[in-house]
Amino acid sequence: MKKNIIGILFLVTATTSFCQQTNTSHPLTREEYLAKSKHQKTAAWVLLGGGAALVGTGLLIGNRNESSFDQAATGGIIGIIGALSMIGSVPLFLAAEKNKRKGLSVSFKKEIAPQLFTGNFINRSIPAVNIRMDL
Repeated sequence: MKKNIIGILFLVTATTSFCQQTNTSHPLTREEYLAKSKHQKTAAWVLLGGGAALVGTGLLIGNRNESSFDQAATGGIIGIIGALSMIGSVPLFLAAEKNKRKGLSVSFKKEIAPQLFTGNFINRSIPAVNIRMDL
């Protein structure tokens, strides 16, 4: 009996301390998606520009006439790191576009527009798509 009680207490403690969290976080708002997109795009441009600068530096170090084997290897490593940085910017650009699309608001409404009908202008409602995005 003592072993059963200890085993049940152990199971209760283990299940309460290692369970998954059931409450879900709230979805991001439109402004949060647009801000996230802007930060991701900035980070992507920094990676792309920094990578291009590193590739250029690696080429300058490794391609000099008086450079030794160690300097050429250092230039090659710097160039490879720059190329990897440039490749790493691509997923950030894609994620920024995805978050920007999520942040756009699209709505349908009826616009009143004048139309010519048998020589007279009359106001008719025309269905329209309203796309709102912050630049």
